[in-house]
Amino acid sequence: MRTEEAAKPGEQEPDLCSHLNQLQDLVDQLGTASIDDVGMYGCMLRAALVKSFEFALVASAEEPLPHTFFLTSTLRGICEDLIALTFISRLEPDDRDEALAHLMAANIREGIESQSEFFEEVRPWQPVLKPNDKPNVSTDKELRALAKKLGWSGRKPWPSVWYMAKSEGLETLYRYLYSATSKWVHFSPQVLLRMGWGGSKDDIGNHTKWKFTTSHFVKYYAEFNRVYSTMLLAKLFKGPADEIIPKEAVANVDGIEHCIDQILRWPEAVTFEELNVSGPNPFVRIALKVAHESKEKDDEVSEGGV
Repeated sequence: MRTEEAAKPGEQEPDLCSHLNQLQDLVDQLGTASIDDVGMYGCMLRAALVKSFEFALVASAEEPLPHTFFLTSTLRGICEDLIALTFISRLEPDDRDEALAHLMAANIREGIESQSEFFEEVRPWQPVLKPNDKPNVSTDKELRALAKKLGWSGRKPWPSVWYMAKSEGLETLYRYLYSATSKWVHFSPQVLLRMGWGGSKDDIGNHTKWKFTTSHFVKYYAEFNRVYSTMLLAKLFKGPADEIIPKEAVANVDGIEHCIDQILRWPEAVTFEELNVSGPNPFVRIALKVAHESKEKDDEVSEGGV
């Protein structure tokens, strides 16, 4: 919970929308493909790119949507798309397609099993797809063989997202966004209570009456979605999608990274404001950023001289 006087992080960066808009035609072109032309992996890569781009457009709108709270959980799926496609990209093209075909089959099988159990209990009269009596051993076997080529030897046929993230050097990113966005898809006392605003900074306690609504913190959620959706989009462009984008698009991707890098404060998963703690003022943040950039330049010079 927080007081109403608490500041809201971040300001709109106008150049960001410009870079996104300049990529619109390219994304539209990439968004049309067939399995015959680009394979199963190629289609899923393009679908993930379009999904990530469209979410970044929504998140970067000049006027934040009134219920940005409900959009934030989407970041987790986009992050997992990036991780899984990066991991699978190390396979040979035919193996990529085969792995995705088996993963899709496994997803469908799991969905049919769970829906069958649900409808049997809640609406037993409604006809739904039923699972096969025999488990698809072939799918699990093939998945295990393909995962082995990528270093997986665990109990399950296919590795977890955490394993894939660690394998691709994306573990820190995944842990942060997993922790931040899981609060939206799981029970979270933190998220529920920070919906409550009221009182004053100098008079907060059990006696305080809070007004609860998801529209509180709207600017925070909007900024959180904007920063991390565009960061993930840039990583997707420069990661697994690098093989399908023209060189002239790189400048706009670099521009996206530059725009979000210039934002003085990226939204944190746990903020100073919600804990009613005084954070560093903008001048301190500027000084810290300048000192960090200066150190990076000194490190680059030192490395160049070796």
